[in-house]
Amino acid sequence: MIALNRVQAGFYDAIHDAEANKGHGGYAGNRSANVFTRLWADLRYRQQAAVREAGIEARMKEAHAQWIAGKHGGDYLELGCFSGSPSTFPLVAAAGRYTGIELSPRAVGELNRKLAAQGLAGKARAIAGDFLAMGESEKFDLIYAHGVLHHFENPTPLFQKLAAILKPDGVLLFVEPSAVNPVYRAIRRLYRPFQSDAAWEWPFRERTVTELGKHFEVVEGFGWGRKSLLLSVLTGMPLVGGWVTRIYVRMVRAEMAAGWHSRVWNNSMVTAYCRRR
Repeated sequence: MIALNRVQAGFYDAIHDAEANKGHGGYAGNRSANVFTRLWADLRYRQQAAVREAGIEARMKEAHAQWIAGKHGGDYLELGCFSGSPSTFPLVAAAGRYTGIELSPRAVGELNRKLAAQGLAGKARAIAGDFLAMGESEKFDLIYAHGVLHHFENPTPLFQKLAAILKPDGVLLFVEPSAVNPVYRAIRRLYRPFQSDAAWEWPFRERTVTELGKHFEVVEGFGWGRKSLLLSVLTGMPLVGGWVTRIYVRMVRAEMAAGWHSRVWNNSMVTAYCRRR
């Protein structure tokens, strides 16, 4: 797994370079990815306007702020911080001490420059490396991961490690794709043979959920994309995108409002607040 993560590091270095050159959309401009992966990423970026309109970003921001506040002033670890995620600086502001870890050395260098420029280097740092190789003497009150945990085909060592570096009363917050839904799983399988990053793309499955439950209790969360998933593909399309987006927005808002329940994993995306068992 650690050897595979070294390959990922080069992939994400290329994304960082693309973002540095274009300013956004680095995944779609990643020259180490094949044309199918870049087209898929470009379609995903086109969907983001509909996602914002549906209120997903605002709802997540609100929920994450409430969850983070429960560990205000604690020691935080952000997995996959890159050159600064949308949550990085809110995490830094709330933390007593912040550590970000990222596979891409170039992205880490950029984030450390940003932290230093804002006078935050005394309480916050980013390190380049694999969190699986981190020592377990340092414990955290809160671990945050956005689109990171699904990069592990074998979830057993993943959740064992997360539990090992959390304090006894520590919490895990994440946002991850789920492939428990058979429709979403079928779509992923169709795309997978053409996917440049297939080796480390493993949306949560039943096994992942089971392993999570061995080490963590999900306290709160919500998902979206159970019924709205197929419409989301059409929101970025010419001609039909406008009216499809209106329907999509209503469906997504209903999905998020449902909150946590036993079938939340049937959504294509899930965010959750978990306590260590």
